[in-house]
Amino acid sequence: MHWLALIGLFLLASVAYAAWRGAPWVPTWRRDLDRLAGLAALKPGEHFVELGCGDARVCVEMARRSGARATGVELGLPQWAAARLRAWHSRLPVQIALGDAFSFPLADADVAYLFLMPDALAKLAPKLAAELRPGARVVSYVWPVPGMQVVREDHVEGSPVIFLQVKKLET
Repeated sequence: MHWLALIGLFLLASVAYAAWRGAPWVPTWRRDLDRLAGLAALKPGEHFVELGCGDARVCVEMARRSGARATGVELGLPQWAAARLRAWHSRLPVQIALGDAFSFPLADADVAYLFLMPDALAKLAPKLAAELRPGARVVSYVWPVPGMQVVREDHVEGSPVIFLQVKKLET
């Protein structure tokens, strides 16, 4: 039984570290997926990246609805394992990376989706500005990314706000 306790402790530590780095695992509400998809406006062949993908519910749904390929990045081992299983089961072009949102490359992302705490969004803002190509869309759930201009806010009573932000074209 000792090894089970060690595994449990390791998994708990993994989840705690992931929460400390960006956000605790709280899934995007299923009822908000239509709103999210509308703001993301993904087209076939585009690349959707979710930083902190949890169980990959959003990645799989965006790939299913749009024909886009999706990549989820997750730091918590239990969530990563669940995400890998969901992506595999979907048989869609969804990849799941075990990694940190702060180090995952974003140069080929057409849409980046974030449901992170405000502090993590503030820390990610310079990375988004530096790595996303002009015209890339950022969709964030609950809070906007500081320093990025909000193009559209989607409000529905009883649900969190979803923000659409676009990296400005360089002049």
